[in-house]
Amino acid sequence: MATSVQWGLDSTCCVVWASLDPALQDRAEELAWSTLRTLSGGRIGNCPAVIRPCLTAPCDYCATPLPTIRDGEWINVVCGSPRCSCERLCEIVFPGPIAAIVEIDLGGVDMPMSSFRVDNGNRLVRQDSECWPSCQNLGAPVGDPDTLTITYVPGILPSDGALWAAGTLACEFARACSGGKCRLPSGITSIARQGVQFTLSSGMFPDGMTGIREVDAYLTSINPNALRIPPMVWSPDVPWARHRYTTPTVPVEP
Repeated sequence: MATSVQWGLDSTCCVVWASLDPALQDRAEELAWSTLRTLSGGRIGNCPAVIRPCLTAPCDYCATPLPTIRDGEWINVVCGSPRCSCERLCEIVFPGPIAAIVEIDLGGVDMPMSSFRVDNGNRLVRQDSECWPSCQNLGAPVGDPDTLTITYVPGILPSDGALWAAGTLACEFARACSGGKCRLPSGITSIARQGVQFTLSSGMFPDGMTGIREVDAYLTSINPNALRIPPMVWSPDVPWARHRYTTPTVPVEP
């Protein structure tokens, strides 16, 4: 599969999919996932990214009272109370949600998946007897001593509905590429025929929808406000890890 997205697709509703040329399947699949990535506000269809954290999140979050509701009343829970753990959590807070952890390289050693977990969708918590390094040499290449490199897929884990939507959309792109009849919008702004003028919105997906009901049903469920980019909260008090998205290698013709 040529696409760099980590998941395949569900081609159940595309009766012609198995008969298509593999190269056409790859192109249609890449277009489908890139379209879903854009129309979902970056929640699904992302390629793997590489992050090199420079500092871990503070571990002393329970040092101050934690406001909470108990029996309908607001109270401050302090360390030692049942609602608050005073154990230090060794964790790394990511800049967004984590769909999947692909690999963690700690000084040239691949960490086993059993040594960490993901909490709250964006916190990588160490659950063995060690802790994440508090700093690293960002000038050193990946795999050198005193380095920490995490390869992960940003966004949310695609559900069966997402794989079905991707398969349906890929099928329509394949039909369009092969000259067949498809359900993709044409993007024509206006046309006059036999004295009747039709006006369509400019752009292929101007309202954030594809016009394919099963695909749009899924998009509405995960991106009801038609956001084009994921929301983000930035603070100058929080250190920002070095972040790099991977790109597939494409051979260049001489």
